[in-house]
Amino acid sequence: MKSLLFCLLFLFVMPVRAESIGVISVSVGPVSWYRAGHELQLKRGDAVEQGDTVSTGSSARLVLKMNEDSVITLGADTSLQFSEWQYAAGSQNNSARLEFIEGAFRFITGLITRQADPQLTVTTPAATIGIRGTDFWGGYLQPDVLDVILLEGEHALEIRNDAGVVFIEEPGFGVSVVAGESPRQPLQWGEEKVQRAVRSVSLP
Repeated sequence: MKSLLFCLLFLFVMPVRAESIGVISVSVGPVSWYRAGHELQLKRGDAVEQGDTVSTGSSARLVLKMNEDSVITLGADTSLQFSEWQYAAGSQNNSARLEFIEGAFRFITGLITRQADPQLTVTTPAATIGIRGTDFWGGYLQPDVLDVILLEGEHALEIRNDAGVVFIEEPGFGVSVVAGESPRQPLQWGEEKVQRAVRSVSLP
């Protein structure tokens, strides 16, 4: 009887391990992880959990494979938080919200947007990016100006803040946003600007 009670007590006081929402595929250079207020040293193959914040250092690169096949690549000097990530195969109620603070990232969406009303957003200091399933890049090619470009995909990106909203509907077109100002109308990027963006997250 005592053994049974001890086992039950042990089960109740055991810490509940958070569910993995993805794994680290590639990690190059200095990368800092923060989970529940603690800094961690994670490596390739380690799990990503909801609530994690990651910050990359100079010349660093990080590739994350999420649990529904999205691929997120971070460039140098980038900070990103996984505020919410809820995915279950076959569900129509999947949702995710990431907070992008600085740097540059590329996001190739997986299964999480394959539902009638996708609920995937990336919030930034300048605007919120609404995603319906695509390959896009976001980041700062110049100080205080957020740039977002649709690289591939048939679904539009929504760029919204309190001052207005625009949609990027064609690959190769991008939007610039300054915090507090309405997003500018989409323009086709020149090849040099596209390559600057892509290089900022390319693996060395």
